[in-house]
Order: sequence, then C-alpha cells, then structure tokens
Amino acid sequence: MTETELKRILKGHEAEHVFPGEKLPDAAVLIPLVERDGMPEILFEVRGKDIAQGGEICFPGGRIEDGETPAETAVRETSEELLIPAPCIEMIAPAHSLLGHWGGRVTSFAGILHGYEGTFSEREVSRVFTIPLQYFLDNPPQIYRAKMVFRADEDFPWHLIPGGREYHFASIPRRLCFYETKQGVIWGLTASLLMRFADLVSGR
Repeated sequence: MTETELKRILKGHEAEHVFPGEKLPDAAVLIPLVERDGMPEILFEVRGKDIAQGGEICFPGGRIEDGETPAETAVRETSEELLIPAPCIEMIAPAHSLLGHWGGRVTSFAGILHGYEGTFSEREVSRVFTIPLQYFLDNPPQIYRAKMVFRADEDFPWHLIPGGREYHFASIPRRLCFYETKQGVIWGLTASLLMRFADLVSGR
C-alpha cells in the first residue's frame, strides 16, 4: 500500500468509539412517568425471578434490535413489558446515554404513560410501583466506589507479556449509586440514570 492510497482511505475518517473487549449489543430504556393527583411519579419494574438479574428494580427496556433506533426500542420494550399500547407512550425527550459494564451503551428516554392501569407481563415482571419524582429531587443517592479488576482466562498467554503474571493491570474505577426506598433498593445502572435524570430536571 502506498502513502497516497493510505491517505485516500483515511481521509475524512472520524474517531471511532471502541470498547476493548467483546462488546454486547446496545440497549435503551424508558423512564416512565405517570400522573398521580396532578403530580408526576416515576414507574419502576421489579424483574421477574426467572430472568437475568431477577428481583432487581429497573426501568422498562432492553436490547436494540437490528433496524431499530434507541427510541423505538424503548417504546417497544415498554409496550411489551407493561402491556400498554405503543400509542399510549408519549416520548418527551432523550435523557442520557451511559456505557454499561459489559461494553454496550444504554440510552434512556423520558416518557409519559397515558391510560396506564398497572398491567405488566408476568413473564418478565413480578410487580410495578411508582415513586413521586419529587422524592428523587429531594433525596440524592448514596454513592460508593468500587473497581473492576482484570481476571484472565486459564489459557491467557502470560508468557507474551513483559513481567508475565506479575504484570500490573490497572483496575477501572466505578461509581455506584444506591437509593434506599420503601419499595426496595434501586441501584446500579438504573440508579445512575435516575440520578442524572433528577439532576437534569432540577437543573443541578
């Protein structure tokens, strides 16, 4: 390859965001708002015990399928999990996009549920509940710090690295948020998106 060919190939190329691992698909969630006594409340799901991360509190959402936009995924997953027709989900705006620990990106959207009567798919959800938005504006989460550490597979080629098994792999710092509520603990990615949404709404 000549220098001219190399320049032609790279001309106009923009930096690509690459996760240094086996990246799983991106996902999207909805932060669903319902009106109670004239005030907005946030609706949460408790994941069914027979699915991944069973028993945890989360927002409706899931993997972005081929050909879908993140917003379309958020509406589809909410419709499927809460058994509410898609036209009853009013999308307000995108909120935030965070990189999940697995390498996929999760995009959140704020939306209003119209005519929602507490239904949900028992295959994926064990129960739903709401908490006033104001609670999260008044009560910031507890924040703890942890580190993701390097752990190699058994066949990892240590002999190819200077220092071998003594090589120092840097750990990745993480900040984990926790909300303790009467309905249970909201933590992890859901809590991180929730904290940022509360900051957005409050103007913090």
